[in-house]
Amino acid sequence: MFWQREVLRDAVSMTFNQTYELDLPRSGVLGSLGLYVSSTQNGQPFLTAVKWRLVDYISKIEIIGDGSEVIKSYDGRQALACGFFDQKVVPLSMWRHYSNTPHRQDFVLNFGRALFDEIHALDLDKFDQVKLRVTNTATSTEFTTDIKITVLGYWLREAVTKPVGYFREEEWKTWAPVAAAVEYSDLPTALKIRRILLRGRPGVDTADAKNNSSMNRLLSDVEFTLRTGQVRVFKGSGEVLGHFSIPEMGVYPEAMTHIDRTDEYGYEVGVGYVTNGVKSVGTYTDAPAVYPNTVGAADVQDSAQEIKSRTADSPLEGLFRGFGFMHNLPLFDSRKVDDSDLLNPESERVVKIDITCQSGTTVSGTSAAAESAIILSRLVPV
Repeated sequence: MFWQREVLRDAVSMTFNQTYELDLPRSGVLGSLGLYVSSTQNGQPFLTAVKWRLVDYISKIEIIGDGSEVIKSYDGRQALACGFFDQKVVPLSMWRHYSNTPHRQDFVLNFGRALFDEIHALDLDKFDQVKLRVTNTATSTEFTTDIKITVLGYWLREAVTKPVGYFREEEWKTWAPVAAAVEYSDLPTALKIRRILLRGRPGVDTADAKNNSSMNRLLSDVEFTLRTGQVRVFKGSGEVLGHFSIPEMGVYPEAMTHIDRTDEYGYEVGVGYVTNGVKSVGTYTDAPAVYPNTVGAADVQDSAQEIKSRTADSPLEGLFRGFGFMHNLPLFDSRKVDDSDLLNPESERVVKIDITCQSGTTVSGTSAAAESAIILSRLVPV
């Protein structure tokens, strides 16, 4: 048995505002797909734009079997989050904004628990056709060239046994949260659940690109129960859930940014709640003795950080840590490789998740309204 890494497509163009499709091979055991996406920005289009990273323009990533069977389905930001919770490391990114700077983004799409899982994988022999679809909303206003995509396959070769199944991952439910209201959800019973992620994306205004609320307010109270409420698995705030997700996982999300931004505008960094951040100004043109006046706002916990004062040609570098990568919190995570701790919603019915949005929370946004979601990873047995 060995793992083969094969480039299936190398730097092919994805037309702006279109869906790129790739037919995967008809046979073989596929453990993971790696996507490397790149482009170059057109001048300085993101001085005030809410969407300033390449990942913000990847609106959908799907893997579909035989025309209708969902294997993976999420947007680019959610794909990054799922890869982070699989690998326990933030996928490599180049989040930059300056004149004509390159943008880079990696995605890891696992059909098992992580890379090199010998037990769980996608057996392509079970399908007549499997398609990868990547949809972007980018235009020539933001980027000078078509977005390039490289697709890397991780193949399990000469294995003695076939995989027991693969993990289907999708945004199972999304909704528009309402302040002081509870969203009640009964989880589906069809497949055993490996992981449950909760997502709370704040609303954002075009006028300043800042968050109108926070992930913690959108997920202010979470109750997770089995057997129609008889067994409580978790009861508490999203903030508590997020804080203790760090020692539970043994890793924290972090983001690095390089941005030129108009005064008083926010910029999304992908860490739902920032506990620590470092900002440092750089310069392209000033002499060593000249200290630029670009200043970042101090002690901002929101995922949208802020530049208080900008000097031209002096972008702000940033490193941010906290919890809630891409506004996701892990509610349930199976850890045993033999799948003995998968959640069986059929035998534990009804599995319920009730989420309260805090009273007084602003859920509107002129660029994007607040959105909450439940993301499920479920085992599809062969």
